[in-house]
Amino acid sequence: MFNKLWWDNINKQVRKVFKRHADSNLQTNHSKSVELELEHQRLIEDLDDAFMEWKQAQVRFEYALGMDEMDYAIFTMEASEKRLAMLLKRAKQNNLRTNAYRQLIKRCS
Repeated sequence: MFNKLWWDNINKQVRKVFKRHADSNLQTNHSKSVELELEHQRLIEDLDDAFMEWKQAQVRFEYALGMDEMDYAIFTMEASEKRLAMLLKRAKQNNLRTNAYRQLIKRCS
């Protein structure tokens, strides 16, 4: 329960920062840079969701009972790790480096 509350708090803070950042850039940048910023914002939201799925998969694994639940928990954990790795790779390719993103990664690792 504490992890869920903590994660929701982080999620709200990160979204506020990026919304402020995106709003300020929407007013001053050209359309291409605006599209890039919106793509970055979507990527951050996807990363946030992927981190949440990964944390949930870990909890599911810790509380699994029986072989079927263990198999399912392992499958979801592996899938969430693959999705997270894919999104992190895309963020690196897009040179997505912001303070809020770095803080999010530090807190979740």
